[in-house]
Amino acid sequence: MKRILFLATGGTIACGQTPEGLTPKISSEELVSFLPQINELCEVTAEQPFSLDSTNMSPREWCALADIISRRYDEFDGFVIAHGTDTMAYAAAALSCLIQNSAKPIVLTGSQKPMTAPESDAALNLRDAFLCACCGSLWGVTVVFGGRIIDGRCAAKVHTREYDAFRSINRADIGSVSEGGVIAARDEKPVGSAVFYNRMDTRISVAKLTPGVPLNVCTTGVRAVIVEGFGTGGIPDYGGAQAKRELSRLSADGIYVIMTTQVMCGGTDLSVYKVGSGAKEEHIIEAGLMTRELCAMKSMWALAYSDSREEFEALFCGQI
Repeated sequence: MKRILFLATGGTIACGQTPEGLTPKISSEELVSFLPQINELCEVTAEQPFSLDSTNMSPREWCALADIISRRYDEFDGFVIAHGTDTMAYAAAALSCLIQNSAKPIVLTGSQKPMTAPESDAALNLRDAFLCACCGSLWGVTVVFGGRIIDGRCAAKVHTREYDAFRSINRADIGSVSEGGVIAARDEKPVGSAVFYNRMDTRISVAKLTPGVPLNVCTTGVRAVIVEGFGTGGIPDYGGAQAKRELSRLSADGIYVIMTTQVMCGGTDLSVYKVGSGAKEEHIIEAGLMTRELCAMKSMWALAYSDSREEFEALFCGQI
């Protein structure tokens, strides 16, 4: 029988009602108790590292989760993390950076309604997560939600209320879960040992381009700036090329500038349009097909493990 470590962090799945609104109240052991059939599937060890609304989750907590999994990795066959949905895609992206080459499944899930609410999706999503954690054809970090199995590097939340709230961006779902079981098709299983990291550097800033609005980036204590551009990416030249001057200033100050897109699918390609062709002059790093969540988390991870622009770019643009 597979041994699974269940880590509950709070989120809607564990929420109860208070006079001020929903807040996490249900423990890891209580969540598992709603799934008595799990005992026939696997041996579960339940732990509660945090009890937070996912709005309050951050790289500090995700590094702590990676550390727990690192220390307990050899004890278990798989890992399930119950997490709030609002920052779950960020959590999956962060853990994909912090835990690499894992041949064991690390599954994140949650719900749109609390476990105790009528017609909740919580029990089904949690059941599916355990099924995936016990599945021999899955490994690495995934998000399991609404019957979908999504690579942790590609997940994005696309709806605040619907049960089918997550999508895989720029690649197909890994698979699906139904009453018939798990259907999954991952890439080739990793060879060798898992690689764990324990640091992220949060000294980044995110700037969103808005038509007609000057680009002004506060750079106090910032080492990298992510610019959310239009379409495949480019630098507006209205306003006397103010945006280009601002990006030039950032580069001159030794700040890494990363261009991503506000469009959910398709990624960036700065070579397509004239407005993007000047990006090389400003030493802009292209996010390509990364989600906005992965772009942010990967930049924090790359900052933590690099001492030069060349090292940062190699880590940020490299495979994880």
